[in-house]
Amino acid sequence: MVSAAIDFGTTNSVIAYVKDNKIKMVPLNGRLLESKSVLFYDFEERSFSVGQEAINALQAGEIGRFFVALKSFLGTKEEIETTLQGKTYTISQLIAIILKSFKRVLENEAKESINRVVLGRPVNFNDNSKELDKLAQLRLESAAKLAGFKEVIFEYEPIAAALTYTKDIKKKQKILIADIGGGTTDYTVVEINGNKKNILSTSGVYIGGNSFDKKIIQNYVSYYLGKDSKYVNMGKTLSVDSRFYADLSEYHKFQTMYDVEIINSIKKLHSMSKEKDKIQRLIELIEQRLYFDFIEAISGAKIELSKIDLATIDMSFFTNPFSLNLSKEQFNNSINFELKEIEKAMQEALKRANSSYSDIDRVFLTGGSTLTPAVRAIYYRYFDESKIEYSNAFSSVGYGLALKAKEIF
Repeated sequence: MVSAAIDFGTTNSVIAYVKDNKIKMVPLNGRLLESKSVLFYDFEERSFSVGQEAINALQAGEIGRFFVALKSFLGTKEEIETTLQGKTYTISQLIAIILKSFKRVLENEAKESINRVVLGRPVNFNDNSKELDKLAQLRLESAAKLAGFKEVIFEYEPIAAALTYTKDIKKKQKILIADIGGGTTDYTVVEINGNKKNILSTSGVYIGGNSFDKKIIQNYVSYYLGKDSKYVNMGKTLSVDSRFYADLSEYHKFQTMYDVEIINSIKKLHSMSKEKDKIQRLIELIEQRLYFDFIEAISGAKIELSKIDLATIDMSFFTNPFSLNLSKEQFNNSINFELKEIEKAMQEALKRANSSYSDIDRVFLTGGSTLTPAVRAIYYRYFDESKIEYSNAFSSVGYGLALKAKEIF
């Protein structure tokens, strides 16, 4: 029988299957293994699209609803629901649509039906509540079963990364694995001795690359859309309400901006504003559905800063375009809190493993956000450079989940 492995991420997803005891990684986006974990509902067609097709629909100006970072809702206390043309969908049902599309791709590649899956999960879906963490896994399991999988096994994402990294290691070693993606930071300390792998500890925090994007927007970009600008009402000079800028970094929250009352409030502000060009950009961001271009410009600059010391955030898609330079120093200063939390989570993993820095023989970094130099610098402060190794930023967890599927099925 064939089994599946799915790394369903906050930002990106990777899939694989195991057949005849062999692992096959399956591309989701042309030649790329990873695909954006996004969903689009087309109001005219009354249908969903997933991944790159969803992005294409949004950029083509199709009228509908675009969903991102669905995984981040799993650990919330509220039962997240949305209504599309009279039909209500829970968070599990929305994620099931994505997982079902992955299942279809896998079955087409494997040429047979697949009813068993190993799914990755972060160490913590919710940093503050064990009950909500359990609820999150139940929601994800429900999504997998709605997608057609009959048997669902979970594995911690950093442990999956550990399985990938340690599969060919026989020498006795103690290894720290850091998996930092778009939504979470996860750690595992594992001890290898021949064929034996002993997981000593796990630790995690709900901080990742999306958190970095948020800080860039809050500290540098929002100003150009009217944050802290002034308007005059009945002879009084007032500041624009900051609530209009609170959710610019997270699309699932930004969607509240499409509310007619909110748009009308912003337009009223525009008529009274001393800086109409800035408020007009905020209106365009909403009405012209420019959010995806907006967040890609932010993320693109962040990625550039992993290679160079000065990046340009290009917002040329606005009617009144603008651009700004962002230095690596400015970026690092803006994410100082997040860096400290990532560091604290590492220290907690070592503490739980009853291990010191000198006890660690190797440090294995995976996940797209480990490409950020300020993140990497954390590990260079504590470990000798010769101990630090990197993996494919996107596929190591998916491959590890496939190794797990190979082992248990």
